[in-house]
Amino acid sequence: MPSELQTLDAIDSGAPRKAIVPFEDRVAVSDLRSPRMVEVMRVPTIEELREKLKVMGVPNNPALRDANLETKIDALANFGRAYLPTFEVITFVATLLAKVREVYCAKQFGGEEFRTYFHAAAGVMRGGKLRPLPACLSAISATGFTLTGPSLMGRTAMLKRVVELLGKPFRVEGDHPAPRVMWVVPILYLGYPTCGTLEGLLRDMRDRILAEVGRHDMNVNALAELEGINGENVAIALCTLMNVGVFVLDGGGFSDVNGKTERIFRFLLKLREFAGIPVVISGTSAFMYSSSYMGNLNSNLFNGPSLQMNPFRPPLPPRDGVENSKAKNGVWQQMNAWLWRQGLHPHSSQMPDELPSWTYQAAYGRPGWLVQGFEALHLALITKPELLNTGALTEKRVLAIFDMKLQLHNSARRAVARTVPPSAKGRASFIKNLDHLSTHDFDEPQVHEWLDEAMLRRAWNR
Repeated sequence: MPSELQTLDAIDSGAPRKAIVPFEDRVAVSDLRSPRMVEVMRVPTIEELREKLKVMGVPNNPALRDANLETKIDALANFGRAYLPTFEVITFVATLLAKVREVYCAKQFGGEEFRTYFHAAAGVMRGGKLRPLPACLSAISATGFTLTGPSLMGRTAMLKRVVELLGKPFRVEGDHPAPRVMWVVPILYLGYPTCGTLEGLLRDMRDRILAEVGRHDMNVNALAELEGINGENVAIALCTLMNVGVFVLDGGGFSDVNGKTERIFRFLLKLREFAGIPVVISGTSAFMYSSSYMGNLNSNLFNGPSLQMNPFRPPLPPRDGVENSKAKNGVWQQMNAWLWRQGLHPHSSQMPDELPSWTYQAAYGRPGWLVQGFEALHLALITKPELLNTGALTEKRVLAIFDMKLQLHNSARRAVARTVPPSAKGRASFIKNLDHLSTHDFDEPQVHEWLDEAMLRRAWNR
């Protein structure tokens, strides 16, 4: 066993404590001793998932409404983290968690084929070859989850909640034929490498693993094999040995797709082929569209469950005199009402019925912009309480507050607000803001022509 893995206390060496014989008992990773494993394997209800994924923008403390101004301002410090999952998001996460549980149930140490495969992974760390997946994993492998949509729709916010939900790596204990002790990494979350290369991705993977399971006295060269000539195979073996439940690559944008992207995609396919774990790729609509220039490579990678996080629809106009009108049941209306309730103004203060329509004019259906705008709105309401007087909070005042908060996004907001096809005159501005655009924006012939030219130039940038 390499010293790096010994330093990490990663796994039993794999040397059998007695002769390997057939085992009738099916000893899966999911069965090994750890309270954390019990929690990972538990199937939550949809309502439980909703509560676990949701993030309040202010502390849940009713006394804050009567606190002094300084305390209220302090309570708004993390309002930007506010996140309310939709039903589609919740079901997507439920599907992903089910796949993680399936992988852990399939890793059966009671079967000789899997034991041989698992322990052979340690040899890969020393330059050996990868072994093909055992039947217990190959039957459930080749699953690629896709998460896409324009920027500020909450993709990263959702994935970070999944990271917190699955928790940090932990160790499990087992009895023969399972290793005595080994690591379980429920989720390995990586951002798209800033350098855009496979080498950068493997380097980031090394840094992430050492940050999660390393110790202060660890050898500075621990897991240096990840950056060596055999780095791809080492990464795959490490995911096997440390029982990674799901591999997530998040944050891909239009500028990230070039001639170097092919190696990253091929590695992700290889990871699925030889480690049998699900892979989640999250990127903007522009990233996914640009990836389509890779043909079959793109099709093979994005072949599993997909969630398209499109901008929310405009709110329905309120209907006077109808208590439970349909106008109050739209997603945008519900999100506005949820954010309004988190304000530190008196409970008696009612949200104006027209507020969702006003905020939509500023945020264009993007929850990221909506949360930022509401943070500024709540700050205005506690510093200028006269805005809570009847008729004081007008459309003009709300738009002024949102516009001031979102002024750094004005270029992107103008791009998503356009109602006519882009012209050659506005080409540079349009291309600059591609990551903010929805999938349907890429159906326009003019956009096809521009992207064909851009991707042809990038193809030589290897």
